[in-house]
Amino acid sequence: MKNYVLLWHDSARATGGIKAKEDTNNFFRQENYQVIDTPTGKIAKVLYVFCVLPFIFLKIRSGNVIVQFPSGKTFLQKMMLGCIKYLSGAKLILIVHDIEALRANAGDGHSRENETELKLLGMADGLVSLNGVMTDWLHEHGINGLITNLNVWDYDNPNPINPMLPYTGSICFAGNLDKSTFLTKYDLKHKLLVFGRKTTPVNFPGNIEYGGVFSPEELPSKLKANFGLIWDGDELTTCSGNFGKYLRYNAPHKTSLYLSSGVPVIVWKEAAIAKVIEHYGCGLTISSLNELDDVLDDLTSEQYEKLYKNTVQVADMMRRGVFMQTAINSLIKMLDEGKKDE
Repeated sequence: MKNYVLLWHDSARATGGIKAKEDTNNFFRQENYQVIDTPTGKIAKVLYVFCVLPFIFLKIRSGNVIVQFPSGKTFLQKMMLGCIKYLSGAKLILIVHDIEALRANAGDGHSRENETELKLLGMADGLVSLNGVMTDWLHEHGINGLITNLNVWDYDNPNPINPMLPYTGSICFAGNLDKSTFLTKYDLKHKLLVFGRKTTPVNFPGNIEYGGVFSPEELPSKLKANFGLIWDGDELTTCSGNFGKYLRYNAPHKTSLYLSSGVPVIVWKEAAIAKVIEHYGCGLTISSLNELDDVLDDLTSEQYEKLYKNTVQVADMMRRGVFMQTAINSLIKMLDEGKKDE
């Protein structure tokens, strides 16, 4: 059974989301999946989707076509997925990166966009969901295709794994600083080294050091801290707002940035990714940032060394694409078995 990957080139660069898609594509190339590439220019993309892709998919009479979701504007997604679903003889597999109904479109006033998003997800024969919480949400909203869980993103990290630093309780944070407004309230005694783009001036508290902006390839070597922080929203006591609440469903790519670099993580206890961190023993989970000083002070050097060693094991798995390989191979097996039963 042949496997195909539709490569869509997003316009934004140097972001975690783009890095996740590119890494996933690279891991599929290593598995010798057949690549269906698309142009990079805006007009060229539209012409390709409407004038070229239909004829490509008409020639594919079996196998699986993998698409990372979302990819492109909604009208282009409709056309791409429709061509796979109704013109080819292949199964359509979607790898879910984000669900906007849970993030930017959460709440009232987005019923039309959310309905369209669910219809697109519902076209898939199989999906790779981020975790069990997201999978439950998909089932509750009428998505009946076969689903496997990724749990955490792999990370193609060419940098050497960072050596274990002497334990001092040091922390770093990488992300979109404009939406990470909790940083303006950070008043803990443990200093925080932050990286990321900021489009508006930010007056950080004195215990925050700004490290600058780096590409996903450069950033791992800059993470000189005992822990990487995963937090979102505007509060210290909880992860709040649409983006903070989204952590209950999301698998933040910064988790993989930290872990693949050899940096254990600190994450909100109610985040979906917290279960993964606890399972592999590669970080700490907390309910509030106000707990952090005490938690870090109570941690011994021996305990930290164990967290670091577990993190190195996870880093090796991420760098080899183990999490995606496991999820996609399990899904393809389920689809094959389902086809045999028909």
